[in-house]
Amino acid sequence: APTSSAPAAPAAPAVGVPFSVKMRNGNVARITVVSAVRTDSVTTGAFATPPKNGTYLLLDVLWETESGKTSSNPLYFSAKDANGRKADMSMFADNQLGSGEVLPGDKARGNIAFDIAPGAATVMISDPLLQEAARIQIP
Repeated sequence: APTSSAPAAPAAPAVGVPFSVKMRNGNVARITVVSAVRTDSVTTGAFATPPKNGTYLLLDVLWETESGKTSSNPLYFSAKDANGRKADMSMFADNQLGSGEVLPGDKARGNIAFDIAPGAATVMISDPLLQEAARIQIP
């Protein structure tokens, strides 16, 4: 079999695998999408509503600061379905990822939920100026 001498490309971010995201000015966040599940509900509270687009994509996110200073924020995350339609973020998910500075060595963990069509999705992570800094495919 022919073999390629080209070096392997770095693996794309995947669920369960930490990846680094440059957040500008030398600040780097280490983000892990611990799990990605489909669910019919993201809260048990008064704001519980059925998904309009078929399902909720519920991400369990771990945010760490790899270098410099970073701040976690659920608004840094967005998602598109397989047809490229932007998903609506549910702001009422239980245990939502908090907003705020994450000091080096510290961690923030929480949920981020999107009302999205069933099937594969792409989740984009933005830097503080809301420019895309990373993306992860969710099967």
